Amino acid sequence: MAFDLDNPHEFSIFMTLHPDQLRKETYEKPATLLELTSIGTQPYMTLPLMAGVEMHHCPGHPGAPNKVAAALAAGFGHENARIHGPVHFTGESGETDLAPGMDSDMFDDFYSHLSAVCRDLGVRMWRQLRPSDTVSIHYDDLVPGDTYWFLNEAHRFRGFRDLPAGSPTLDIIPDARTLLCDDGFQITASGKWFMDRADRAPAGYWQRTGNQLLPADD
Repeated sequence: MAFDLDNPHEFSIFMTLHPDQLRKETYEKPATLLELTSIGTQPYMTLPLMAGVEMHHCPGHPGAPNKVAAALAAGFGHENARIHGPVHFTGESGETDLAPGMDSDMFDDFYSHLSAVCRDLGVRMWRQLRPSDTVSIHYDDLVPGDTYWFLNEAHRFRGFRDLPAGSPTLDIIPDARTLLCDDGFQITASGKWFMDRADRAPAGYWQRTGNQLLPADD
């Protein structure tokens, strides 16, 4: 999407979930609407879930059963719904054929419910990512020997060192620590994660998230 640079923090989220737990989120401008008559094998059916969130599916879809979507729907009172093929999660359509996306708060609340269903079923959702896609990498996924990139320069990660007690940095950033590399490069790291290209993520990232990296030409 092309973000509105005048309002970069205002966006809506649409999500698709396939029977094999492949998921895809798209981030759009708040005014963007999904035309529900264009999804899947028509006609479609809308199942209201929590406040501000709907699931749309096509009961006549010839694809595989979507067990995660069915379990999620059952948790919101839609037991025995025939849900096959991909489903689409949006904001409230208001009984029209056009649905807005979810705002970030709605999405976070909804996603926690969806994740709980996956845990109960013993499955994990995953996403396909291209090498240039930006991902969130947890610092704790790094292990000695991993490549750590800074300003397009590669370094060999060695470990972390706590800042000395009384460091003025800790007054400003309580969780700060020093990231050390074999070549002597070091930088102050704070928070739980940092952003980088998908093809620069350590192995732990893929193991933790279940995401799959696609070939560059896919």
